[in-house]
Amino acid sequence: CMVVDEVVNLLDLCCLYAKVPSEGNLSYHPKMMFKILVYAYASGIFSSRKIAKALGENVAFIYLAAWQRPDFRTINNFRKNNLTELDDLFVQIVRICHKLKMVKLGHISIDSSRFKANAADRRSYDRKRIEREIKRLLDQAEKADQKEDALFGPENSGDELPKEIRDRKRRIEKLKEIRKQLDQEDKEKLNATDADAVFMKTTAGIKTAYNAQTAVDEAQQVIVAAEVTNQSYDVDHLVPMVDQVEENTASSVTVLSADAGYSSADNLEKLEARKIDAYIPDDQYQCRLRRKKVAPFHKDNFGYDQRRDVFICPEGKQLPFVYRQRRNDKGGYLIYQCSGCRECGHFGQCTTNKKGRTVCRRDIDEKIKQMRRKLDSESGKAIYARRKVIVEPVFGQIKAVQGFTDFKLRGLKKVNAEFKLVALAHNVKKISKYIHEKGIDLATKLAQRQLQPQLAPS
Repeated sequence: CMVVDEVVNLLDLCCLYAKVPSEGNLSYHPKMMFKILVYAYASGIFSSRKIAKALGENVAFIYLAAWQRPDFRTINNFRKNNLTELDDLFVQIVRICHKLKMVKLGHISIDSSRFKANAADRRSYDRKRIEREIKRLLDQAEKADQKEDALFGPENSGDELPKEIRDRKRRIEKLKEIRKQLDQEDKEKLNATDADAVFMKTTAGIKTAYNAQTAVDEAQQVIVAAEVTNQSYDVDHLVPMVDQVEENTASSVTVLSADAGYSSADNLEKLEARKIDAYIPDDQYQCRLRRKKVAPFHKDNFGYDQRRDVFICPEGKQLPFVYRQRRNDKGGYLIYQCSGCRECGHFGQCTTNKKGRTVCRRDIDEKIKQMRRKLDSESGKAIYARRKVIVEPVFGQIKAVQGFTDFKLRGLKKVNAEFKLVALAHNVKKISKYIHEKGIDLATKLAQRQLQPQLAPS
């Protein structure tokens, strides 16, 4: 409570003050509103109604609010009306951590976790389900038409129809809107409650969810970058997360680790060009780490003779280069093919192609192999092993300790801001622990104005 009070006092809140109306009824002070919001999220209270209730019962909330009692609508509106500002305030907290030497950028680890969207799974529709549902409702409406005339007479307006009939018509209109949106956005499925949320695999099964990307600094497990996406894959978000880390801290990343979901030769090339020492296994290497069996005739079990430019299969047969295949992505592939597969005892297991087994290669694939050799070294094993104690516990703290397992807001923009608030609250808790262990007096620092962060670039 006291740390939240002191940390918020350190922030430049001009972005909040600028939204205070100059006319009408007096508004609650933005600093007070932000303090109770941060303390609530740090304490695992996310509902605006529960926050409003705590303002009359919880001593810490009463202290931060100075006995003021904004109602739940005011609290919820403050949260929703300051989405962009939460991003700026998150960056300011990161910079305070940096100046406190809690963030050293010695080793940054990036990972993602899925959080349930504020949407019912059963309200997700694909085109077939929409057509079925519209047909069912129209059939019901047709059967009800005869009863309507008998009950209400032809002279009555639709407003006088029973609620059940009016709701049916509204549902048909809503379904038609969803169908139109599916066509416009070229999506397979759309949720009627939160159109941005998508089905993802979570620990609780396939759920309507969002994917939260997080970058964590090794020193004190401070979240230095956070972003929510509605894409289930991670590979496209590695470089943007690195960019966000460097922008938020105004420093360069030196060592980076991430799991196999972020691995691609293109990503490794970009990190190497920026002189970032990366430790990112590919999916097959990850399988080996987890002792999962790789198929005996997987491409990784084929040797490559660089001098002769041929692949060698596990049975010793050669696959010479045959042609280059152009694709829409980076530069195309070199195709190698074996001509003696039909006589091989493993035909049908290794390949069913009568022309013979093919293997594709890009020159850039060498980056993946270099990474494997790097991860197999003693230093590489030690550095990559640190990932498990840097980023993974942070999601455990957010979900199990803070109790944040699902979003309360809807829409990608809103849930992204809400997760920044979650990350901000996590970092404030880390500050509290750090200054207690180090015996730092933040009040003195505040008086000296040594920790005043710069406003994040908008």
